[in-house]
Amino acid sequence: MVPAVHALVELVSDIANAAARSGENEYLLAKRLDLILSSSRGEGKIIKGHFLALADLHEAGMLTYLEQIAPELSRSEIGLCGMIMLGLEPPCISRVFGYDHVQTFYNKRTEIRKKLHLERDVPLEGYLNSLVEQLKLRNDLYFRHLENKY
Repeated sequence: MVPAVHALVELVSDIANAAARSGENEYLLAKRLDLILSSSRGEGKIIKGHFLALADLHEAGMLTYLEQIAPELSRSEIGLCGMIMLGLEPPCISRVFGYDHVQTFYNKRTEIRKKLHLERDVPLEGYLNSLVEQLKLRNDLYFRHLENKY
């Protein structure tokens, strides 16, 4: 299942990044992404919700964990971290979040860094990746414990 999730994340990220680079009208871009990402039953969930669910699943529950360890972050800021972890480009993230300018993405990123008390030499991506590695290790240890127990 993990390779399938990884492949899906890459595919969705590639589509979203390519669409954002195309410079198309934001409304049309959002409609196309919503069609791509909505379920086969046509439930029409919002684009951001799909990306965040993928990010949390792909990154070992990192968004849920981040919400627990950094309560000062808003849900929107946690979502932004998820988009960054998916490897989406700033123009794409800006469009998905509805920012008028890409600079807003960078401003939000700076606010997140401040709230997480990250030093200047610690990249946000590096910090988030370290959280994912901690979670993966913790999950591996938990499942090994279950295997030994049963």
